[in-house]
Amino acid sequence: MRLNLPVVEISAADYDLHFNDEVWLQAASVICERHKLTYENLRRSPLGENIIFFADSRFVIKIYAPFRGQYAREGAALSFAHGRFGIETPEVLHKGELEGWPYLVMTYLAGLPMREVWQSMEASERISIVTHLSAALRELHAHAAPLSQDALNRDWRGFLEQQAREAVERQRACNANPVWLERLPAFIAARMKLLPDTFRPVLLHGDVHPGNVLLSRKSGRWQITGLFDFGDSFCGFHEYEFVAPGVLMVQGRREEQRAMLTAYGYSEAQLDSGLRARLMLLTVFYECSDLRKYALRLRPDAINLTLDELEAAIWTFTTG
Repeated sequence: MRLNLPVVEISAADYDLHFNDEVWLQAASVICERHKLTYENLRRSPLGENIIFFADSRFVIKIYAPFRGQYAREGAALSFAHGRFGIETPEVLHKGELEGWPYLVMTYLAGLPMREVWQSMEASERISIVTHLSAALRELHAHAAPLSQDALNRDWRGFLEQQAREAVERQRACNANPVWLERLPAFIAARMKLLPDTFRPVLLHGDVHPGNVLLSRKSGRWQITGLFDFGDSFCGFHEYEFVAPGVLMVQGRREEQRAMLTAYGYSEAQLDSGLRARLMLLTVFYECSDLRKYALRLRPDAINLTLDELEAAIWTFTTG
């Protein structure tokens, strides 16, 4: 039986137009039937940029926008990462295509999204969690990067150069301070030379933030129980992995940033202005970068800081 799913080639606007169509529930049902998945309740997730359904609390059906490339990246990254480090990740059970729309069927991870409790936690619990998270990411990064996977073997230098070219317009679209826009090219040029030309590539999750980390309460304390959404994964320089948690979890929090970095393996001497400058450059290059938003989260008048001052306000871990 053909469902007549929307035909979407490269238009995000067309995709958004059909994002909430009722036909997706029928599509998820067909996928479950195809793979002989039994369930009592099939419900759609209200979150995410892809079309996601939960079959009870057992399976996740994720239908991907055909034009974004996340299907190939997530499938490859999950297959590589599952069972390789100290945090549970979804296991890919099935993959396929329905009327031109690629999908994955994965195991469901139990837990509460970190975003629901992160800000209300005591600092000691946040430090414990970022310590565990960073140590686990280091464990993942210890494995040789899956460079044989075309979907993950991105041209790192090309990525940097593209992000540098597009940085001003990206921040302009976020209504950034015009002074930042004027000075951003020189700011980038001064820091590009700080990034190494040669390095050991690792598999980057690429977007570790409170919406992608699951927690559960154990012995009266919150602990990490899962990490998901590997759709932005690629192979690259390990310090890029700190950007999303740096600006979305521990921004401006000195002790939590220091816990994150030292748990990964940085020494006290390495927590210097050079590391801060590299992380700020990678913050500018982050695919979801919004400097104005990061400034406002610090305090309202931070949108009037210079770029150097903003760097010091966001990344506060430096010694001294």
